[in-house]
Amino acid sequence: MDEMDAFNQTYEIREKIGEGSGGIVYLAYHKRLQKMVVIKQIKRVSHNLQSNRREVDILKNLQHTYLPQVFDFFAIKDKVFTVISYIPGQSFAQLCKQNYHFTNQQLIRWAMQICSALAYLHSQNPPIIHSDIKPANIMLTPEGNICLIDFNISFFLDGTPMLGYTNGYSSPEQKSIALSHGKTKIVLDEKSDIYSVGATLYYLALKKKYDDQNPDFVALENQTSETFAAIVKKALSFYKEERYQSALEMFQALKSIPKHDQRYLQLVRNHRYQQIGLSLLLAGSIALGGFGIHTMKLERVEKYNELVASQKEYRLDQNYDKQTELFKEARDLLPGSLESYYQNALALYQQQEYQECIDFIDYDVLNNERIDTDQERIGDFYGVGANCYFELEDYQNSVDYFEKAIDYLGYDEDYYRDYVIALAYNDELEKANEKLDEAIEHGLGDDSMYFAKGEINKSLGNDSVAIENFEQCLQLTDNDELKERSYILMGDIYINNEELIEAHDVLLEGVETLPALHQMIVLERLIQVDIDINTPVYQQEAIEKLQQVIDNNWDSYDTYDNLVILYQKLNQYDKVEENLDYMLKTFGEDYNIYKRYAFLEISLQEAKENSQRDYQQFEEYYQEAKDLYQENSTNDPEMALLDSVYQQVVSGGWL
Repeated sequence: MDEMDAFNQTYEIREKIGEGSGGIVYLAYHKRLQKMVVIKQIKRVSHNLQSNRREVDILKNLQHTYLPQVFDFFAIKDKVFTVISYIPGQSFAQLCKQNYHFTNQQLIRWAMQICSALAYLHSQNPPIIHSDIKPANIMLTPEGNICLIDFNISFFLDGTPMLGYTNGYSSPEQKSIALSHGKTKIVLDEKSDIYSVGATLYYLALKKKYDDQNPDFVALENQTSETFAAIVKKALSFYKEERYQSALEMFQALKSIPKHDQRYLQLVRNHRYQQIGLSLLLAGSIALGGFGIHTMKLERVEKYNELVASQKEYRLDQNYDKQTELFKEARDLLPGSLESYYQNALALYQQQEYQECIDFIDYDVLNNERIDTDQERIGDFYGVGANCYFELEDYQNSVDYFEKAIDYLGYDEDYYRDYVIALAYNDELEKANEKLDEAIEHGLGDDSMYFAKGEINKSLGNDSVAIENFEQCLQLTDNDELKERSYILMGDIYINNEELIEAHDVLLEGVETLPALHQMIVLERLIQVDIDINTPVYQQEAIEKLQQVIDNNWDSYDTYDNLVILYQKLNQYDKVEENLDYMLKTFGEDYNIYKRYAFLEISLQEAKENSQRDYQQFEEYYQEAKDLYQENSTNDPEMALLDSVYQQVVSGGWL
């Protein structure tokens, strides 16, 4: 098999999406991974990848939240290609063209994310220098995070000095290399990237490129803040030695903005002056005006408390859109008060939006210049963040955040128990048992003790002992959250061991025992197990449980999609059509709905005598699904199946 045949067997080119000095970029479908990818032809790199095998392996092993994944490198004849993950969203260049305004808090957050990605690239051996940081090479994903794309692979692989020079973003040393056509001893390093970060932030804030002959840092300070402007100014220093010496150093400077910003300090000073009181010369004015101020403040506090109480109610009812709406209203009313932020963090956690919750805590709370982070309540934010990291299986960060929560709050049974569990999953078993003993000495309840032991044994693979521990916890506890987690974890053990009937039984017990507030995740697990068992009895139970999801107002697009699939398997075609009609009316047109209509039509026609069959409606649904699917970046194997069915209908002479 030659190189081109191997390429065609693995990739399907969908369209050319760009071309620049660095190469040609294609959107493609990776058949084996079954996902969309980006293939870039690299113009300026040696095509002998074997001689660069170490560097190639380093690039393929890059793993960072704010970087695309590099899947592969290959050469075809004299051309070298790289394959990276497809990043949905828009570049900041596109957003700026659409006149988007970015707040100071957003700029700080994204700047920290850029620095985090660069610190990771620069820490490789040898360091990876991006060399082309600009708004067009920074994507904003639908989740609201950045992704740093298009770093200089050719420079890393074989020392090609640079891909090009972008006026307004490239460092002075890059300009020197460009003007000398590479005939200079000047080399790019980490500090060249730092300059470009500063130039990019300058542009995002002011919507104009940085001109080193006519900088406008006063306008930058007015648009953002004094400290942010100072950080950008330092990054843009002409001489490398005057810039931040590493991306990590710049990250730390950005992180400390709230404590150094003069506006923040002035706010603190004003607050202290208010506590001390004004001079006697103003005493009369205070006497005359103080009551009105006090009344106004009291009214704002009362309104804020009402909003937070409603926030909590909507969160518990899982009406997250309304919760978010009230959070924004409460935050705008008293920006420095923590309770509205805390309810929002819990809402994100409940929705299993774990990374978004972490980012919210890190950037919107801990780095919020209006919030006093010395308050004890901050410990609860660290607790929520610790649980998010745990769910993401980032156990080291989970441990770190639990330790911070305990630093703020002292001994707290729930946090200490979960801290012990995080230690166990982080392979710190000796410390986990030590902390468990400490917790027992502090009065850790027997239910929490057995739950923690269950988690520890589960992490060690001692499944039967873990099951016993969770059952003991269930017998002892009145805590619905512990019950919910015990049922879920027992179900997970049985599922992982492919004991689906046992998983079904324990999850069903959970659904029948737990109050509605704690049923949702257990119910979702039960429905999936019913579907996986794949017999009519369990399929019918899955339908009943999906109806329970709807009755509790927990329904989503997937709820009805699963109902359609189950009814189709049970040949209840009227129910399939009823739910598809509802989906189309409620969620609007999408390829998946028309795909399901097409499969339904096939089933309806196959139930008829040959002489009665008419596949015209099927063809209409098929074409609608096909057209909409081509506009979608997802990969759906069922569409390949639908294509095959369509070809069979055509080849059979029905169309």
